[in-house]
Amino acid sequence: SGSRASRGLDPKLIKDIEKQYGFDKSAPERLWLMLKNYAQLDFGNSFFRGATVTDLILEKMPVTISLGLWATLITYLVSIPLGIRKAVRHGSSFDMWSSTAIVIGYAMPAFLFAMFLIVVFAGGTSLNWFPVRGLVSENFAELSTVGKVADYFWHLVLPVTALVIGGVATLTILTKNSFLNEITP
Repeated sequence: SGSRASRGLDPKLIKDIEKQYGFDKSAPERLWLMLKNYAQLDFGNSFFRGATVTDLILEKMPVTISLGLWATLITYLVSIPLGIRKAVRHGSSFDMWSSTAIVIGYAMPAFLFAMFLIVVFAGGTSLNWFPVRGLVSENFAELSTVGKVADYFWHLVLPVTALVIGGVATLTILTKNSFLNEITP
């Protein structure tokens, strides 16, 4: 409360902020209260939309589960066959160029790749092929069943691609090395 940041603020406001964040209690007491609240799944209130943090987590859980399941499925469906093919063709030109792509994929952070995908394919340039937000379109309820499925997957393309890039690289190399250990005498 004696810092430069607090100069000019009403002392009552400072006391209220200290109380709100628990700085009116000792550090061990704050730690105990925090752990107790977390154990009860009480993460407090968010300043975002005035909702509890737990409600916000539950609201976004379907999107998170959907992205995680599809990213995991695609990672395995791509990595295992690719790793097997790389092991069978060890040392070939296919192995060399795919290893180069894998190293680039492994080295690129997912958030950076996601930004690249947004800029290139979601309106950052002349291409505006994919949506930037939402799991479905606003007119989702009006679409046919086939339209709903297509719309859902259309919205998943960019985020799942960004999530998959690092996992594919890692699992492909692990698969290749495992198969090389098994097929070489």
